Amino acid sequence: MRTTTRQNLRAGIAEGLLTTPYSVVVMPGAFVLSALLTQWFGLEKSAYGFLVSLPFLANAAQTLALPLLAGRAAPKRLTLSMAWVNLAFWAALIAALPLLSRDNESQVVFVFTVLLALMSISGAFSSVGWIAWIREWIPGRLRGGYLGVRNSSIAAGTLVFLGMVMLVFKSLPNSIWPFVWVLGFAAASRFFGLLTLQKIHAPRSSAVIESPGLTAALRDCLRAPGFPLFILFSAWTNFWMGFSGPFGPVFCFEELGFGPDDLALFTALATVSAVAGWTFWGRVADRAGNIPVLVFGMFVWEISNVLWAFLHPGNSWLLYLLFLWSGFFSVAFFLSTFNLLLNIVPKKSSTAAISIHLGITSAAMGIAPILAGGLLEEFLVQRGHGIAVYHFGFFIKSAATLLGLLLFLSIREPGRTRRDSLPAALRSLLRIMASQARELLKKRPGSS
Repeated sequence: MRTTTRQNLRAGIAEGLLTTPYSVVVMPGAFVLSALLTQWFGLEKSAYGFLVSLPFLANAAQTLALPLLAGRAAPKRLTLSMAWVNLAFWAALIAALPLLSRDNESQVVFVFTVLLALMSISGAFSSVGWIAWIREWIPGRLRGGYLGVRNSSIAAGTLVFLGMVMLVFKSLPNSIWPFVWVLGFAAASRFFGLLTLQKIHAPRSSAVIESPGLTAALRDCLRAPGFPLFILFSAWTNFWMGFSGPFGPVFCFEELGFGPDDLALFTALATVSAVAGWTFWGRVADRAGNIPVLVFGMFVWEISNVLWAFLHPGNSWLLYLLFLWSGFFSVAFFLSTFNLLLNIVPKKSSTAAISIHLGITSAAMGIAPILAGGLLEEFLVQRGHGIAVYHFGFFIKSAATLLGLLLFLSIREPGRTRRDSLPAALRSLLRIMASQARELLKKRPGSS
């Protein structure tokens, strides 16, 4: 391995650790901002759903703006410049929090709408640049295993941050200041993460973002084997995740009686199992392929998520087990989805194609929380149907997501044999999983 590549990979892991707090709290649907918006400021479900949708709608909008960057920005430059702008708006939001009145919902919604919209737009462009950039400095042969190790390190860092979050919220209950301190720490950590990211230099860096134009890029996407179906699957899955995901914390706060410190503990439990999951599934995906791992992980994860449709205050303790279980198997889905995108995207116009994929899937995910928020406001608040409204939504989400897996009967991953059907690939996956588990157990300290 070249010295430059080794240095880049180390810097990538360090940046991931430093950016971990920011990644945990930055999305409006994450438990910290969910508690801030719905419990501290008391926003209506419809207003909350709208704010949650902003990052995803911004991702959709960037698809139309990407051709304007053609010939003007390299992937690294786009990633870093937009990340710094994003951080500046994040700092402005944190500074505004103590000044906002809990009794003036319109003021709160206005400030969050403006700043989250600006953060979302800058974050969307940074994400497109990032996905294109990492293909330049992470060798394809190492990508699955490296991302597994990187994300395991991030998961370990997440545990430390979540411990701090639990301590802060227990020490400063019923106050705006725990939100300010937690979000401020995330911003400071992100600052040093970006400084680390600037040290990465791709051996074969692209001069500029390549974009053949929206029409040409769409044509390339339609011609790429399996890519249109992959976009359809991603849009379908993201819609249903956006439909229920942002309201999971609200359900825990309002129907089960949990607080932000409890949600931090749930996230910590999921992270504990994810530490093992990133390494395990990264190695399995390198050997078995991303599609079998994706299908298996999603199937097991969503079957367990049906439990959300039966939770109530009397059995809410089951969430401890559910988060621990889900952390391990959700990793299989997220890691393989990302790797498959990098492998299946048309190479001729990769940045534009990634932008189109991000735009379409994000549009689906952006519409979902607005729809869900409106339905909750109508049936839960106005009509008073109670916890059953949440239960119905959680069940529909899991059932619909599982149906989306049928699309992979027609998708093949480049570089993998075309002779194997999906069932055969899944049988091979089970053998590889058993083999990988034995190898990991042999490497435990004290094992013979």
